[in-house]
Amino acid sequence: MTTYKGNASLILDSGRELAVTANLTGAANAGRADWGGTLSVPDQSKPIEMVNLRGGVLRTEHGEARFVRPDISDWLGSTPGRFEITILGDGDAPF
Repeated sequence: MTTYKGNASLILDSGRELAVTANLTGAANAGRADWGGTLSVPDQSKPIEMVNLRGGVLRTEHGEARFVRPDISDWLGSTPGRFEITILGDGDAPF
């Protein structure tokens, strides 16, 4: 299992990039890459585009990959002071 904790860019369909903190894990299962985790920003800087986001592209210094967000109400359980969303990777992990 691999992990990544650090800065990343969330690339929206519009092309706009948002700076986020990524906390991700990944593993290879039967030759298929599975990865996912959370993306977060300070609560006071919460971009409105992240609230109803269903998917996008995540870029780290190691690469980029598409992801989906299976539950748009997941942010309701965010850590106090942070706005967090849960993502599931699509394809090879960008870390």
